[in-house]
Amino acid sequence: MSELKRYGHENLRAAIAAVFRAGKADDATASAVGDMLVEANLSGHDSHGIQMVSYYVDCLNNGTLDPAARAELVLDGGAVLRFDGHMGFGAVVGAATMAAGIERAKAHGIALVATANSHHLGRIGHWAEACLLEGLVSLHFVNVHGHQPLVAPWGGMRARMGTNPFCAGVPATDRNPPFILDFATSKIAFGKVHVANDKGVPLPAGAMIDTDGVPTLEPGTMIPDATGGSLLTMGEHKGFGLSILCELLGGALTGSGANRPERITQETTTNGMLSIIIDPAALGDLAGLREEIDALYGWVVSAPPAPGEESVILAGEPERRARAERLEHGVPLADQAWANFIAAGGRVGVAADTLESLARA
Repeated sequence: MSELKRYGHENLRAAIAAVFRAGKADDATASAVGDMLVEANLSGHDSHGIQMVSYYVDCLNNGTLDPAARAELVLDGGAVLRFDGHMGFGAVVGAATMAAGIERAKAHGIALVATANSHHLGRIGHWAEACLLEGLVSLHFVNVHGHQPLVAPWGGMRARMGTNPFCAGVPATDRNPPFILDFATSKIAFGKVHVANDKGVPLPAGAMIDTDGVPTLEPGTMIPDATGGSLLTMGEHKGFGLSILCELLGGALTGSGANRPERITQETTTNGMLSIIIDPAALGDLAGLREEIDALYGWVVSAPPAPGEESVILAGEPERRARAERLEHGVPLADQAWANFIAAGGRVGVAADTLESLARA
């Protein structure tokens, strides 16, 4: 297993921002990207953190990611909003569409936000958290196309879909933290294949098959050539069904487009996201809602732990634990992950010693 070194989160934000300023992003955009990626690292989702810098730089250099693009409101139906992200940074596009959706949900009690043609939106839990800060419930259906498909359909042995995340957030009560359910509909996110490869560790069983349909634990099966194998859906046919739903809602319904052969460019990531944002206060019984939440959580976590488990934990708790640990001790990165970041900086003209200095400040 590759050695892991620890880096302070503020230093990583500065180093990432330096790379994207060199890549022609303005200061606000570069900082927003750095913040989104490092927040993923702090949450324990290294697949969506600093590791993405190399890919983003490649997309900047091949012209499929526009550092100046902003979300354009193309349909305003009051509680229904539709945006075109024009292949801008997901950190900027997502922030704009969620801010608009939050405002409309507060005004109408609910908002439906269709976000089309965004570059990589990052960890979708990041956008649920933005809603949670305002006390709002949210659901997010996301599809992925533009690059080589990564996930085989249930019963198939060739990739046809992206990792197509689903996310939901329910606000905290006075007694319990928020519930944040955030997962790829593949058994693991593709970024976790890269993380495993960088660390020199195997994949979990049941996550990937090779081109012959044979299960494999070797992350190098799909790196650097994603056509070397396919990820499998989580939950067998159930995860497959949810993945197709993300294609239909996040892709077709938003206008971003679903997976089809002519959209395979192998050069970029296009995300579509359909978000439903709900103000629970609009239903008139916040006290009752909170009482039900607390009673449910208390009942569920009272179950005796299974052998080898300390306790039952709810969605969002692993991320909170990772954040507390990494804020105190730093973000752990494999040597290869750091080398990839340094190389990415070099591709936009940022010297290695500049990034090293920022990261160690």
